[in-house]
Amino acid sequence: MQIQRVLAQLERVESEMARFYEWLSEVFASDGDASGLFFRMSLQEKSHAGLIKYGRKLVYRSPNEFEDVDFDETAVASLLESLGEFRADFPEPTLAEALFFAMKIEGHPAENGHRDVLAVSNPEISQMIKSLAIADEEHYRTLSTFAQARAAEFD
Repeated sequence: MQIQRVLAQLERVESEMARFYEWLSEVFASDGDASGLFFRMSLQEKSHAGLIKYGRKLVYRSPNEFEDVDFDETAVASLLESLGEFRADFPEPTLAEALFFAMKIEGHPAENGHRDVLAVSNPEISQMIKSLAIADEEHYRTLSTFAQARAAEFD
């Protein structure tokens, strides 16, 4: 698959994740800690989208330096569908529901898809990809730590 097409889909995933976390920040506006956590997550997802957009510019400027890649487009559709379904099914989620769903989607293949796509296409930019991977792993740890700290509220 053309790398530009893959990156466009992955940029959309990051942008939708940012919107999802913005929504959760608003849902939990009365809980400063939860709202702040989700707001920070939204900013980080926007940053990831920006890095992928930068990657798209690199490809645009030097298309011959990037090879096509194997990528499962159904993973993107699945993640985007999951985000929409969660919002429809849980218009006012509990904190537990929001945190556990967020941890689930942080481990979704589409959310982590950018880790290898650019590096496979052009190994010279693998450091940028490693930075994104570290940030995604940190998202899961942050959500998990917050959930553990607030676990008593979930009974």
